[in-house]
Amino acid sequence: MGAGELNKYRLFRQGCYDRRRSVMDGYELLLREQVAGQWRVPLDFSMLAPDFFAAIVTEAVAHLPIAANAMINLDHDQFIDHEMIQALIAVQQRTPQQQLIIELTERDNGAVIYNTDLIDTARYLTSQGLKLSLDDVGSGKNDIECIKPLLPYASEMKFALQNFDDSGEDSYQRLVFWEHLAISEAKDFVLEGIETQEDLSLADTLGVNLRQGYYYDRPHRFY
Repeated sequence: MGAGELNKYRLFRQGCYDRRRSVMDGYELLLREQVAGQWRVPLDFSMLAPDFFAAIVTEAVAHLPIAANAMINLDHDQFIDHEMIQALIAVQQRTPQQQLIIELTERDNGAVIYNTDLIDTARYLTSQGLKLSLDDVGSGKNDIECIKPLLPYASEMKFALQNFDDSGEDSYQRLVFWEHLAISEAKDFVLEGIETQEDLSLADTLGVNLRQGYYYDRPHRFY
């Protein structure tokens, strides 16, 4: 792996805001690829080998504030890739001053993945010092049937306002359902996609403490 190839990729960061403490609780690290001098979202998130991706994560984490949470997105097929998990465990062991949190995304890459494989991985990675966040709950592959058996291993659930539709009340009730589930299971609950004053008012009405979105911070290059 040459330095030139490594420099083609960066993890941008977006802060997660803790309202009660008025600080950034941690940073979601979002993969970007440089194409024709511009940074863009990669077309294929599974194109990077585990060791290569781990090197990118290691470089990014080294530029975060001390003791910051670092949230890494993995699709379902990446999540059950043993080599990927081992590579990220090694990053955590090399950087104990940071806490790596694996966010299991909702993206569907078409692979057939069994809940037993997800559960086995969740159990293993949390036993090795990583934490698990369930991203975009209620969307894509992260429906209640997928999420429920993973709850014993998760420390956090995230709900994205981008998944709201025009039905209004139905969307609101889905949000309330997932927030209440997080509270009942003693999980942190993050409301993502906060961009407007209206979004902020919704978060305030529900009493959501952990918040993420353009209103607070945009994904940006930081190293």
